[in-house]
Amino acid sequence: MANYIKRSLEEGETIIYKGRLHWSAIFRYLFFSFLFAVGGIAAIILAYTTYPEQKEKLFWGGIALLVLAFFIWIVGRIVRTRSEFAVTDTRFVQKDGIFNIKMTEIPLARIETVNFYQSLWQRIISTGCVELVGSGGTSHQVHCIEHPMQVRKIIVASIKKKPEASPVPSQVGERSEE
Repeated sequence: MANYIKRSLEEGETIIYKGRLHWSAIFRYLFFSFLFAVGGIAAIILAYTTYPEQKEKLFWGGIALLVLAFFIWIVGRIVRTRSEFAVTDTRFVQKDGIFNIKMTEIPLARIETVNFYQSLWQRIISTGCVELVGSGGTSHQVHCIEHPMQVRKIIVASIKKKPEASPVPSQVGERSEE
């Protein structure tokens, strides 16, 4: 998975920055996993301390909650690792999915504006959104990424490094003053 973008590089192309989703993108999975794990541990403790007559039911119920918590956590990890992006010296590339893969590529020469969105909460936990606006007004947003201001700066610096249009040759008969 993590090498998918690396395998898609053109000959001579290098990765400048490689990023992924912020942990807050899977906060709900972590939260529910934590709740079920606490419930499972509590049920197992109650089985051996407070309710010994219900020991077997509480124990297996607690085990079931712990297994459910583990699976919810695994799903959260899969959701986080299914998306990656990179800024290369020639383009922006984003890959989404594990089984069904979607690649989005935007040449740096076609990016006109790089917008940055971040709420107060997102500033506190260092996450945010970067929007790439291309020629023709098309846009692509990358939500809930780690260090979005750094990503924005890297993209803008890479755009500035792109070769400028060659100067217009002077008209025949014009004299340049020296």
